[in-house]
Amino acid sequence: MNKNTNNITFIMPWHISERGGGAEVQANYLSQALAERGFKVSYVCQTTSASKVNSHEVKNNVQIHWLKPSGKFHWMDQNKYDYILKRLQPEIIVQRLSSNVSYVIGKYCKNNSCKFIWICTDNLSPYKNYHVLKFKKNNTVDKVGKIKYHVFLKNAQIMDWFRNKGMKQVDIAFTQNIKQSKILENEFDMKSERMISGHPTPKSHFEPQTNFFKKTIIWCGNFGLNKRPQLFVELANALIERDYKFIMIGSHSDRAYVNSILKNKPDGLQVTGQLSFEESLSYFDKASLLVNTSKSEGFSNTYIQAWLRGLPTLVFGADPSNVIASNNLGYVCNDVSEAAKCIEKILSDFNEYEILANNTKTFAMNHHTIEIMTEHFLSVLKQNKTSVRIEEL
Repeated sequence: MNKNTNNITFIMPWHISERGGGAEVQANYLSQALAERGFKVSYVCQTTSASKVNSHEVKNNVQIHWLKPSGKFHWMDQNKYDYILKRLQPEIIVQRLSSNVSYVIGKYCKNNSCKFIWICTDNLSPYKNYHVLKFKKNNTVDKVGKIKYHVFLKNAQIMDWFRNKGMKQVDIAFTQNIKQSKILENEFDMKSERMISGHPTPKSHFEPQTNFFKKTIIWCGNFGLNKRPQLFVELANALIERDYKFIMIGSHSDRAYVNSILKNKPDGLQVTGQLSFEESLSYFDKASLLVNTSKSEGFSNTYIQAWLRGLPTLVFGADPSNVIASNNLGYVCNDVSEAAKCIEKILSDFNEYEILANNTKTFAMNHHTIEIMTEHFLSVLKQNKTSVRIEEL
């Protein structure tokens, strides 16, 4: 490796090989891409395996450092990140989420002439009271009890305090859509660059005609309230007379909640349960189109996974920066009835399907490959005079 290569460290809660969501997927892809280009890349995260705590290993040229998981009050042991940063001595730190660890990162960067790159992950992240908003969205006094509610509300306020102190040290901020950029500027008086997400180009070749005749509709995500999984169940019931196959990928830790969502599940709806990221990809390979029922998305990984395979996308409002509507990649629907009509239209007219399928694949190849994502990320760092020496192997 070139001796002038930058030392870049990613600070994340988890590695996608163990657990995590879209943020971990994208952090992993970017870290690997940078390592392939000759940068010295470390990835610091917690581990679910007690035997791996305080150890490290190399995956795809990235050195992963495993830490002990935090308890209920994450800020109480946040100095474990300071310890590892002092060992690694990075020149650039990348954090792709919002958490109290921003405080540790910001403090290290201020004291060590290190650059702090922060990447927004969802539409709540740009708010100063992010952790409070997230807590209140998922909890009520009736649900958790008065004492526990107020204890964990105070914890969320402390998390926001640490996070916001750290955000003052951010050198470059990335946001995923127009909404996020406006909120971030309003809340933190911070301008941002657009973050492009990227995925590997599929090894298999997907033809519109082949996908069209699969008649398979997939939904992929966790069963959180914002994802509104019950709408997909309603959609499957609305189209029960049609010869379509519905597949729902994902689950939730609350079994009673999951059972309440699936109580009216039709026979034509398959529910896979929780799958690894790689396992879920195999279902995209078998699909005709993707449905997303979320209220909002920063920029869902599932969109790119679908588009690279030529799958039109039907969403219930989650169209970040109007990308789906403006590029004719599918349909934006208001309710189950409208969505059912759109699906019937798409899967009964091959000419319509072929246009959408070709649009999605072309758009993804032009905007959302790993190569395009990495080039854009490095060009932004270079334009902002961050000390990146692009000297690849």
